[in-house]
Amino acid sequence: MSQIDRRVREIIEGYFGPNVDDAVYAALKPWDLKGGDWLFHKGDTGDALYFLVRGRLQAYAGESADDSTRFIGEVRPGQSVGEAGLLTGQPRSAGIRASRDSLLIRLEKADFERLAGEHPGMVMKLAAHVARLMQQNLAGQQQRGGGFSTVTLLTIHDSRRARNAAEQLARRLADENGALWLRTDRLDELGAPTGASVEPMELPERLKQWLADQENEHPLVVYQCGPGDSAWTRFAVRQADIVMAVADTAEASELAPIEDRLAQAGVNAPAAQALALVRPAGTDIGGTASWIGNRPVDFHLHLGEDGDADLARITRVLSGRAVGLVLGAGAVRGLSELGVYKAMVEAGVPVDWVGGSSIGSIVGAAIAHGWDPDKAIDVAREAFVKGRPFSDYTLPLVSLIRGKRMTRLLESLVDADIEDLPLPYFCVSSKLDRGEVHVHRRGSLVSAIRASAALPGVLPPAVVDSELVVDGAVLNNLPVDVMERFPVGTIIAIDVSSRHVRQVDYGETPSSWAILRSRLLPFTRRQRVPGLATLIMRSTEIGTLLQSRAHGERADLLINPPVRQFGLTDVSAYDQVVEAGYQHAREIFANWTQP
Repeated sequence: MSQIDRRVREIIEGYFGPNVDDAVYAALKPWDLKGGDWLFHKGDTGDALYFLVRGRLQAYAGESADDSTRFIGEVRPGQSVGEAGLLTGQPRSAGIRASRDSLLIRLEKADFERLAGEHPGMVMKLAAHVARLMQQNLAGQQQRGGGFSTVTLLTIHDSRRARNAAEQLARRLADENGALWLRTDRLDELGAPTGASVEPMELPERLKQWLADQENEHPLVVYQCGPGDSAWTRFAVRQADIVMAVADTAEASELAPIEDRLAQAGVNAPAAQALALVRPAGTDIGGTASWIGNRPVDFHLHLGEDGDADLARITRVLSGRAVGLVLGAGAVRGLSELGVYKAMVEAGVPVDWVGGSSIGSIVGAAIAHGWDPDKAIDVAREAFVKGRPFSDYTLPLVSLIRGKRMTRLLESLVDADIEDLPLPYFCVSSKLDRGEVHVHRRGSLVSAIRASAALPGVLPPAVVDSELVVDGAVLNNLPVDVMERFPVGTIIAIDVSSRHVRQVDYGETPSSWAILRSRLLPFTRRQRVPGLATLIMRSTEIGTLLQSRAHGERADLLINPPVRQFGLTDVSAYDQVVEAGYQHAREIFANWTQP
């Protein structure tokens, strides 16, 4: 009995118990699926049951894998798909696609019904399995974008710089994360079976099975490939949870020959696709748009030839240990996030991905520039205290403030394209007419921040793709849900929204004249009424308080700096606000261990 036959028997007995009739095995048919191919789509007829012997499948609520928010979950060896459709006769409720080369066994509906008539217990056991799956799905949570178990590093340029970068990444993953590092010249020493394949661009079956066994035995497997087209490269691309193309930015940015050949041969990267842009030592990041514009990458990362910190960051991303920092809205109180960032750096907690809403988009931009905390704090002080971005008042037809001064300040301090930032970055704004969250990941950083921080009534709306957008806090005050789409293993969120209930000492809101008199006349009791800008900001904030709490609970660490005593527009308290965030976070990180 072959190893595959033994594995099939183990799977079938796991579902239907020992002593399964030989007629069941006779009805099973092998079913090969290449990585990237669909097994079936949502809405298809439920005409068969499948058991996965080798490989990996992914389930999607829609037919397209492009919409990552529709991802349901993974199917691993030993598991089955298609049970519900077989039992109920209903169309497929989800689409199933191979995320790598997979071997399944198929039991057609007619054969199942015939066997069930002879062995009625089969139906009950399969129904019990479906019930367990439904129970697990009800208890489950949204999966994050990380958690890769197979990584393919594809060097697309035949340059020393690209080769060295790929080898350094593979070596780090092996040395620091226990990954099995596979490369054609390492197979013999690892004891892999060798031999000729029947097809020139396919690996031998014995080698495929050996590689599948390695994936079962190791938490992370790294395939390293060069820029040549080969059976090894094609298999590794189809087999990966993520394919990271390693490119030399000294080369031309158009598709490399290996990328063209793989596309022409129909070799798809079924799961995540990433791009590592390796730049020569001593050069600045630039021109990233030309590299990612013609490639269907999910994300890109920058790697300096002499950048050990960059290498460590990419290693964390690929091994599922990356840290994502989410920065919430909160006007001046949100500047406490700079103090939290300083405490993180002092505690040795890395920031690998950063995203924010409203004021969080501004703080996040400083962090994504790679500035050390002291520089970020100094730049923000220059912008908010000395720059007075909220002082260019205008005729209040659309907003209280023109926003020109703020735009000029941003252009002088953080002017860049988002894709050229050293750290991956996003911010969110709110589409005024559609009522949808817009995620900014490319293009002008200044334009993205202006959109994310366009507080309705205070600053004029921004224009994105010919649509009006306003402050991100209107729809998403703390975008933890957006960060979950990216390959981060740990999410730290900072929420400065206030839960404090204000008590007032008047029966009805005083008139504007009464408020003015209380502020001008020395012996008149001061009326404690929030200003117009504060009212607008707080009104925006309360609309997403419940959502912020729910998002905060999904973070691995939620930090709430004690800043409610500071006014939302009180820039004169800048240093106290930053210090409050710093001291609060210092205590937290002194006793915190990353999951």
